[in-house]
Amino acid sequence: MISDQIEKFKENDGKLVSMNGFLTTTTFRSTALKQVMKPLKQTDLIHVLLELQFNLQHLGNRVIVAETSQYNEISCEEQEDIICNSNVTFRLESVIMNEQMYLIKISASNEGHLIQEKYIKDSHRQMEDISIRILFGRLMCDMGQWDQSQHFFENLLNNLNYYNEDLAKIERSLDEVLQWKEAQKYYDRAYNRIMNTKSIRIKDLAYILFDIG
Repeated sequence: MISDQIEKFKENDGKLVSMNGFLTTTTFRSTALKQVMKPLKQTDLIHVLLELQFNLQHLGNRVIVAETSQYNEISCEEQEDIICNSNVTFRLESVIMNEQMYLIKISASNEGHLIQEKYIKDSHRQMEDISIRILFGRLMCDMGQWDQSQHFFENLLNNLNYYNEDLAKIERSLDEVLQWKEAQKYYDRAYNRIMNTKSIRIKDLAYILFDIG
């Protein structure tokens, strides 16, 4: 990681974080250390070891963790990989400089799932005629995951007979996602333009950052 990324971790110490996509790791610390301490080609990169903690009894079935060793053709005593699903939320426990690298400890949490459930329930009360599927697509949009939300609604459109969803509500939701994606382009341009001026207009910058969320 570069130093700015590590600083972001430090700023979010104790907060919830999420990873985009599936996360693959190893149960052997020695294997992880060998990977981390390999020589770096880029001079601005810093060695980082990410330590994950799972309490499967506490997490229940909200987090899927699977060993991949049974699928490997070549077995190795120091290579037992595990993979966890893409919607896992982690709590950032600590960021510590340890010898020649940073040690970042995170623990799997079900708090993110509980927040999603509350969002869906609260939204469903306000819009009782909207299905859980459409609410889930809107949740991704509200979280800034516009590409995922767009693909989700396009999939609903392409499989209307199977999902039995309201066409007008899907098209309206998809339109909102596309508007957000288009608006983001202009927010990014405005942000870059202000940041590149000699005297940064703090008030204008604040408005843009507030709208971006």
